[in-house]
Amino acid sequence: MSKKAASRVPIDTAAVNAASKQGKSNRLFAFIALFILAISSVGGWLWLNREQEPNTLTIGAGPFGSDAFNLLSEVRQVVLRHSDELRLNIKSTRDGSQNIALLNKGEIDAAVIRSDTPVVADVRGVAELYPDVFQIIVRDDAPAFTVTDLTNIQISVPEYGSDGFRSFWVIGDHYDLPIDQMRWKAEPFNIGAKKLLSGQIDALFTVRSLRDMPLIRLFEDAQLKSIKLRYLPIAQAEAIALKRPFLTTANIPKGAFTGATPVPGHDTPTSAVKRILVTRADVDPEAIRELTRIMFENRLDLTIRFALASAISAPDETRGLSVPLHEGAQAFYNRDQPSFVQENAEPLALGVTVLTLLLSGLFALRSRFVSSQKNKADIYNYQLLDIQKQAMLADEADELDLLKVDLSNILQTVVIALDTDEVTDESFQSFSLLWDAVRETINDRYRQIKT
Repeated sequence: MSKKAASRVPIDTAAVNAASKQGKSNRLFAFIALFILAISSVGGWLWLNREQEPNTLTIGAGPFGSDAFNLLSEVRQVVLRHSDELRLNIKSTRDGSQNIALLNKGEIDAAVIRSDTPVVADVRGVAELYPDVFQIIVRDDAPAFTVTDLTNIQISVPEYGSDGFRSFWVIGDHYDLPIDQMRWKAEPFNIGAKKLLSGQIDALFTVRSLRDMPLIRLFEDAQLKSIKLRYLPIAQAEAIALKRPFLTTANIPKGAFTGATPVPGHDTPTSAVKRILVTRADVDPEAIRELTRIMFENRLDLTIRFALASAISAPDETRGLSVPLHEGAQAFYNRDQPSFVQENAEPLALGVTVLTLLLSGLFALRSRFVSSQKNKADIYNYQLLDIQKQAMLADEADELDLLKVDLSNILQTVVIALDTDEVTDESFQSFSLLWDAVRETINDRYRQIKT
C-alpha cells in the first residue's frame, strides 16, 4: 500500500447517510412549520376581516301597541338603518314583572320596566325612556272633586296583578280609601274607556304617558260625543314620593288633550313613574353600548317618528339609580376615552409655556413703554418748574412775555405727544394742573411788576 493510500481516513457511509436523512428531516419540519404559520396567519386575517353577523338583542317591550312597544319598534327601525353591528327583536309581553321573569330565564336580553318594579341582583340599567303619569279621569257630572271622593262613585281600574292595579292602591293607601266601601272594577283600559263614555261608570284610573294613543282617542271620542271629562288632582303627590322614592311628581298641563274647551281645565298635579330600559349584567357590553349610542345619537330621528322619544335620557346618577348601569351603557356615557386634556397633555403644556412666555414678554414691553411715557412726562414737568422759577425771579415784563411763549410751546409739544401716545392720559392730567399753576405764577408776577 502506498503512503498516500495509507494516509487516507476511511469514510463512515452509515454516518453520512444518517446525517443526510437528519438534514432532510429538519428541512421538511421547517417547511411544514412555515406552511402552518402561513396558513394560520391567512386564516386569522380572514377571520378578523370576515363579514360578521350582527348581534341580535331580544327586548321585552310590554303589551303590543303600548307606548313602550311602539317606541322600541321605532328604535328597531333606526338601529336597522344606522348600525351594521346590531339588530333588535321586539317581543310583546304583559308587563314589567313578566319582563323581569323573562330576563331571569334568559329568554330576552333587555326589557322595559317601571322604575318601581322589583328586580334581581344582575339587572342593569341602560336608559330612562319616558314618564308614565297617574291619571284619574271623571265625567264632569260625577260628584267627585278630590281623591277622597272616589268612595262616592264607580271607577274602573287596571287589571288584577298589573302595574297599574298596584299603582291605584298606592294612591288608595296614602289617602286611606276603604277598599270594602268602594265601587271599583278591575278591567282593561279599552273596556273601562267605553264604559266611561257610555256613562256606566263615573271615573277611570290609568297609568300611561300623556301621548298614549288609546288615551288620546278617549278624549277625541268624548269631544265628538260632547261628553265633558275632567281630571282629579293628586294634590299630595310630593308626600307620596317621600314614601315611595321611585315615584316622582308630575303636572298635567292645561289643555293637554283639547284646546278649545281645555282638558284638563287647569294644570293638574299628579304622581308619575319612569319607564326605563334594563338588561342583564352578562349581556354583551358592545351590543348595549351600540344600542345606547343609536338611541342618543339619533334621537331627533326617533322623535320625528315617535314624540315620546324626546324624553329619552341618561340616568341621573347624582339622584341615585333604581338599578346600577350596565357597563356597555356606562362606556357610552363616559365615551370610554381619555378627556381632551389627558389626550393632549403635552401639546397643551407646551402651549401654556409658550403663552406664559409671550404674556411675560408683553408685560415687560408694556412696562417699558409706560416707563418711557412717564419719563417723557417728567421731563415736561421739570421744564414747567424751571419756567415757574424764572418767572418768580423776573424783573421785567419782557422776560415774562418770553416765558409765556415757552409755556405755549411746551403745551403744544405735550398735546402732540399725547396724540402719538408718547405720554399717557394720566400724565397729561398732571401736566395740565402744573401748567395752569405756572401760568398763574406768570400772571401774578405781571401784576406785581406793573404795580
